[in-house]
Order: sequence, then C-alpha cells, then structure tokens
Amino acid sequence: MHCPSCGQESAEGKFCTNCGSQLIPGTAHKSETDSESSETAEPADGSLVSHDKETDSDTAEKLKTIGANFSHFCSTLFKNPSIAKKANHTDVSSSIIVIILFALLVALSYHFVIQSISAGFFMNVSLIDSLLLPFIVFILLQILMAGLTFAGTKLAAQAVTFPDVLAKYGAYLVPFALLYAIAIVFSLIGLSVLAGLLIFISILGILMNAPTFILMEQSPEGLDRIYILLGLYMLAILAFGVFAQAFAESLIGNIMGSMFQGY
Repeated sequence: MHCPSCGQESAEGKFCTNCGSQLIPGTAHKSETDSESSETAEPADGSLVSHDKETDSDTAEKLKTIGANFSHFCSTLFKNPSIAKKANHTDVSSSIIVIILFALLVALSYHFVIQSISAGFFMNVSLIDSLLLPFIVFILLQILMAGLTFAGTKLAAQAVTFPDVLAKYGAYLVPFALLYAIAIVFSLIGLSVLAGLLIFISILGILMNAPTFILMEQSPEGLDRIYILLGLYMLAILAFGVFAQAFAESLIGNIMGSMFQGY
C-alpha cells in the first residue's frame, strides 16, 4: 500500500506503519490502476488506423451517394427538362458534374478536330493544347456564365443564392449536353451538317438559353429582365469570342511554326 503522506510503502491497514498517517481508501491500488490504464490505453498508431478506416468508409459512402444523386438528377431531367427550375443548392454537386462532363465532351471533340487538322499540315499539337487547356477553359466559361446569371438575378432583385443559380444552370445544361453528345455521334457517321447544327444549339444553351430560363423563373422587382438579358448576351458573346480567338491564335501559331520549322 502506498502512503500519500510520506510516500513510502506500508503494510495493509488503516494507518501507515512508517509515519502513522491515516491511509486514504483506494490508494492501495493506485499504482496497479495506473498500470492497468496505461496497458489498456489504445496505441496511437492503432487509433489512427481505425480513424483512417472510418474516413475511407465515409468517403466511399459519400461518393456512392453523389453517384446515386447524379443518376437520378440526369434521368429526371432527360425525361422532363422543365423540372430544372426546381433545382437548388442541394443539387450543386450534380450540376458541377454536368458542367465537367460537358467541358470534357467539348474538349474531346476539339482535340480530335485539331489532331485531324494537324495531320494534314504535318504538325504536332501537344495534348495540353488540344485537350487539357480547352477542358479547363470551357469549365471556366460555364462557371463565368453562371456567375453572370447570378449577377443578373441580383439586378432583377430575385431571391436566389449563387449555389441555387449554379445548380439551376447545370440542370438546364443537361439536355444541351445530350445534344452535344448526339452531335459527336453524327459527326462520326458523316452527318457533318446536322452535327454542326446541334453543336451550335448546344453552345447557345450555354451562353444564352440557360441564363434566360433562370432569369425568367421569378418576377423581377428590380431592373427589367429584357435589359439584363441583353447585357448578359453581349457579355457572353464577348467572353466566347475571347476564348475562341485564343484557341484560333494557338492553332494558327502551331501551323505556322510547323511550316517554317525547317527554315
């Protein structure tokens, strides 16, 4: 037994055999209790492993939920595109996936077109210039349009938040992304004119149709929507023109560089 007064070991009893102080009940097994607690304490490494397992499980469950929500999101909008007006901040993840997939479709089509052109001019265009850069730029273009649409809703004094607008924007893009995918199929089977028409409609959906649908959902209490849409259309065309010009200059630069490479 451990004496709390003198700190010496004492025989069992009510008083310490060394100093005579009264022994406090429960101190007899203090050292043993401390030892047991240290022995039963879970190692730091073990707790980290358990935490990692729980984190991995949570991440997998979240990804599964996002995938299920996206599947339901797209199937619902394929059947009834008008229901996109009911999209809100809870659908942001699904809308972002739509934006990414749409950008991927555009980047892939641009890549194959550039590769076919470069083969005719015997030039090499890097994967970054023909695929990665268009992919990133087109994502930024869509987010820019969602931001401009949100600014338009604020000018119209509509009660929406940016996550709501982003969710609605991605929801309205679903049928236009489907049209773009169909256009790629048509181009592969040689229906170039019809493919070009569908691509044109799809691009209009990004620049004009989706913002228009969002702004027309609520009655404006601020600036008239006609003026807002006119300004939005001009900014959209300007932004698209800047991006198109940058890609055209890059393509022409690669062609000229290949033509005069040997001089």
